Amino acid sequence: MLPRQLEPEVMDTREEAHEYNAMDNVAVNRLFADEVLSLIETAQPDSTARLTLIDPGTGTALIPIEICSRNQQVQIIAADLATEMLKVAAENLRSAELTDRISLELADARQLPCADQSMDGVISNSLIHHLPEPLPILQEMRRVIKPGGFLFLRDLARPDSMADLESLVERYAADETPHQRQLLHDSLHAALTLDEVRDLLTACGLPPESAQLTSDRHWTISLRLAHK
Repeated sequence: MLPRQLEPEVMDTREEAHEYNAMDNVAVNRLFADEVLSLIETAQPDSTARLTLIDPGTGTALIPIEICSRNQQVQIIAADLATEMLKVAAENLRSAELTDRISLELADARQLPCADQSMDGVISNSLIHHLPEPLPILQEMRRVIKPGGFLFLRDLARPDSMADLESLVERYAADETPHQRQLLHDSLHAALTLDEVRDLLTACGLPPESAQLTSDRHWTISLRLAHK
């Protein structure tokens, strides 16, 4: 088993933010949004009701933009600990004309800017692999979700070997810059395995089977809390 090797928790230089924003993640972001929107439809019997989500580790807010551009009843708190990421996110929101429904928050995922059980859902893409200790973040996410609300997380899955890791980098980043290839390499090395993710869910009192491998390089948690 390839051991986990951590990478920096926060990417917070202007260059990193702009390079991250420029990476070709359109298809990946659209698929993520498709699945979140499907969860929203099942949680929203009244199509006129507003739903409020929070996206910890939002980066440059591309996924909130994708979701809100396709569902007019959703509003999202896009939170990140990286100031430079949020600066680029603000530019993206202005371009998409979504500043009225997506709010940006400089916030640590360990202390989300939300009251207990105040969110209809928590979504996050590619946050967990940045965190040395993911358990407190999962516990915090659960804290803010309303009864009947949902949790939808996706991240990279750490390969079994360095050879597998290098093969994934070649498959998915062959046409990227050397720095972007290195980012993917380091992120895969820092990611959790499916078993590690399921252990975290168990520690949070959540069903471990809600985590599944959903591609050759991703795991996904998709679950809805019980109504009280």
